Amino acid sequence: MSVSMASLFISWLACAGLLAWPGDARGGSGAERDVLAFAREGSVWVCSGDGGGRRELCPGFLPGVGPDGRTVAFFRFGGGNGQDSADELWLYDLVSGGERRLTAGLAAYSPPVWSGDGRTVAVLARDGQGMTQIVAVRSDGSGRRILFAEGDSGAGFLCSLSPSPDGALVTHDMVAAYWIGPDGKLKERVPLEEIMGSLAGGVTSAHRLSVCPTDPGLLVFGHSAPGTPRFERVMREPNSALSLHDRWTGKGKNMRITPPDITAFDQVWSMDGKRVYFIGYRDAQAAEADLFRVWRVDRFGGGLRELTLGENVSAGAR
Repeated sequence: MSVSMASLFISWLACAGLLAWPGDARGGSGAERDVLAFAREGSVWVCSGDGGGRRELCPGFLPGVGPDGRTVAFFRFGGGNGQDSADELWLYDLVSGGERRLTAGLAAYSPPVWSGDGRTVAVLARDGQGMTQIVAVRSDGSGRRILFAEGDSGAGFLCSLSPSPDGALVTHDMVAAYWIGPDGKLKERVPLEEIMGSLAGGVTSAHRLSVCPTDPGLLVFGHSAPGTPRFERVMREPNSALSLHDRWTGKGKNMRITPPDITAFDQVWSMDGKRVYFIGYRDAQAAEADLFRVWRVDRFGGGLRELTLGENVSAGAR
C-alpha cells in the first residue's frame, strides 16, 4: 500500500470511529489525567482536569501541585512577616493525606512553582524592604536560597512566576521577561514588546507569562482587553484575556484563545501542553457574589469549559 493510500485508510478508520487519535474526543482529551489544585473559601481543593473528583484537602491558599500530581505545596498565614503575609509554605501528600511545613518567613505573593523533577519549589516573595525576589527551597526543606531579585540585571518589580521545560523559571516586570536558570543566572531577557507586540501595553502586574511544558517557544500570556458592553457596564474596568504566542513566528504574532465575554487570568498549562487552565468568569456572572471559576481551554482556543468555583489554579498529572 502506498503512503498516500495508507494515510487515506487511517483517516477513514478515524472518521469511522475505529481508530482514536491520542487526545481526541473518542480517545479522551487527557484532561481526566490532569490533577488540579485550587483555592476556595480558605481551603485547598483538588479535582481532575474535567472537574471530577472534587475534594477539600486542608486550610490554606495559593496552592501549587507538583508535576507528578501527588504533592501540593500551599501557604498558611504565619507570624513571621505580619498577620496578612503568606508566611508558611506547607506540603500535602495526596496519597497519604499527610502534611508537613516546608519553610516559613517567606512573605510570598505567588503560588509555588515546582521544578520538573519535583525536587525544588520556588515562589515570589518580598524581602524586609518590600523588594521582590525568587526564593527556592528543596522539597525536603533544605537549601533555601534567593535565585533572582528585583534590581538584578536591571529587573523591576517581579510580577509572576512560571516554569519552563528547559529547567528555567520565567518571570517578568513591566518591560521584559526573564528566564532564570536553576543556578540563579540569567539565561535570557526578552522585551515584552517582542513577544506581545502592541498588547505589551496592556500587561499589568496581575498578568502572567506561561511557557508550554512541551514546547519552550510557545507562550500564553494575560493582557488587558476591551470587555463586552455588559462587562464594562458592571465592572467599569478593562477586561483580561489570554493570548497564545509562538516565538518562532515573530514579534506580535498572537492568537487570542479566550472569547470576549470571558475574563481570564492566572493561567497554567497541562503537563502535556495541550490544555490551558485559568481563573475567570463570564460577563453574565460579573455581578455574582461567588465570582471566580476554574476554566479549561484547548491551547488553540477550542473546547472552553467551566469546571468549578475556585481561584489560584495549578496543574500536575497522574
